[in-house]
Amino acid sequence: MSFSATDAAFEGFRVVRRHPIVAVAWGLVYLAVYVAMFGLGADKWASLMAAGEALEQSANPSMAEFQALGQTYAGALIWAAPIGLLVGAVLSAAVARSVLRPDESSWGYLRLGMDEVRVLAVSLIVSLAVGLASGVGMMVVGAAIGFGAASGQALLILAGVLLIFAVFALIVWLAIKFSLAVPMTIDRRKITIVESFAATKGHFWSLLGMAVIAIIMSLIVSILGMIIGAAADLATGGIQTLARFDGEGLGQILMQAWPAILVSSIVNAFLAALQLAVLYAPFAAAWNGLRGGQSTDVFS
Repeated sequence: MSFSATDAAFEGFRVVRRHPIVAVAWGLVYLAVYVAMFGLGADKWASLMAAGEALEQSANPSMAEFQALGQTYAGALIWAAPIGLLVGAVLSAAVARSVLRPDESSWGYLRLGMDEVRVLAVSLIVSLAVGLASGVGMMVVGAAIGFGAASGQALLILAGVLLIFAVFALIVWLAIKFSLAVPMTIDRRKITIVESFAATKGHFWSLLGMAVIAIIMSLIVSILGMIIGAAADLATGGIQTLARFDGEGLGQILMQAWPAILVSSIVNAFLAALQLAVLYAPFAAAWNGLRGGQSTDVFS
């Protein structure tokens, strides 16, 4: 079986057009996350933004200042990361379900069940695999460049620079080879990772081209979102205004900054929902074609 890369690349727009309610449902999920993140954690984000601004204004920032910023950032993300992983699994499963099981459209394809547990497991395993490969690759690059600089061997430095491109190519290759893992997991109702390698065999360049088109479409959506977001920031001051409330209690911050938090969350939530469809649905459509599912024309 095969698939059309250009056809699959536009699947996200078709999903939203066929079932506009999914954009609302997915946007509301993102909205809940953003409100929780910037509302319940407003004091943490205020400290983070204030630290970032102080670092930018410092003429000669010290290592201690960078470490303090890193600790503040880590503290803000420790509680948000697990929520982000869970929500990401739920939404990834919903996107794949909207393409592979279009009849299960209730609740905007959102579920909380074993599908989501399996997608979470697959996402974690793939992220760890790609992260480990890129980490080892960059360690080799750093060692080559560092040894070359210390010994004055220009060829080692050049080799290190060329290795950067090799590591980037490896990351892209792994991302494409793993790209069908989530839709295959939803389709087969079992954790499917290694099988993605076999499914993508002979289709690497088609999948890469499809991904590039989807990324370009996502960038266009992002630009539109930036325009809308800029208008919203002019009206409310934007989420960056939290920096001025550093040191104040959570209740005090929310009393003063809730319009900026709410408006910014709404804009970013529905923008993220559309980008989710644009970026993730093409891979489900690709798998649908490869497994012998029915494909539709780009403009159908």
